[in-house]
Amino acid sequence: MIKKISYFLLLAVFGSSYGGYMEDVYRKAIELEKKEKEAIKIKKEKKPTVYDKLQTKIEQLYKKHVLECAPEEIAYAETYIETAKGLPLYRRVAKVSKFERYRLLKDAELKIEIAESKIYSDIDNDGVPCYMEVAKGTNPYQPDNVVKKEIVKEEKKTSVKVKTFKPLKLHARIHFDFDKTEIKKDYLPYLNVIIRYLKRNPNIKVKIVGYTDNIGSKAYNDKLALKRAKAVKDFLVKSGIPSNRIEIEGIGKAKYLFDNKTEINRFTNRRAEFFIMEVK
Repeated sequence: MIKKISYFLLLAVFGSSYGGYMEDVYRKAIELEKKEKEAIKIKKEKKPTVYDKLQTKIEQLYKKHVLECAPEEIAYAETYIETAKGLPLYRRVAKVSKFERYRLLKDAELKIEIAESKIYSDIDNDGVPCYMEVAKGTNPYQPDNVVKKEIVKEEKKTSVKVKTFKPLKLHARIHFDFDKTEIKKDYLPYLNVIIRYLKRNPNIKVKIVGYTDNIGSKAYNDKLALKRAKAVKDFLVKSGIPSNRIEIEGIGKAKYLFDNKTEINRFTNRRAEFFIMEVK
């Protein structure tokens, strides 16, 4: 009310030109204030999506050493979520139907539940849950009493300290376009994380396995799968990882993640997976 009175007083004193200018300023100020209120309202009303909730849960599991306790389950969960969002095909993103998205997210939820149960489970029946064993540097797949016996035996023989447990398996996956072996740019940042991990852990070697979809002959796909695995190996070697720390294998038309009835499913099956294991 005071702003309106001030406006009319200024209009009476300085004339219509100044009044027109002030009217325009006043109108813009009102519009700006309205937009700010709407933005605040939208921000308050915005709720986390299913993807946000699942991703938050996965991040929590990573803090609890899910890669060491349930590498397969967490890898499948991340793949299902990635597929539900739509995967990058040549110059576009392949979308999935609402029903397919719902099924994929439900599958992801199930895998996350299984992964969480494994984190808190006592895998080697020594009374210590998996995540606690990894945190303190012992092997969650071998009872502590067996480890102690082996350490004592080793000390008696050589008096050399036995190295503590390091992650046995780190699961990763990248996907390929049809009949291609080139690594897509989308996956380079992820591969760089793996490269940094390998450089920090020189006693680790990696096995890369290539796969295809069901299109084409078995002989052709076996070769294509091996070429995909080799493409990943070449990228690691160029990035400074010694070739003798990398093994490759081509599986070809086998071990599909999904059926091959749709384009998105075939794209998901065309992949290279690699497992990082401790060198003995």
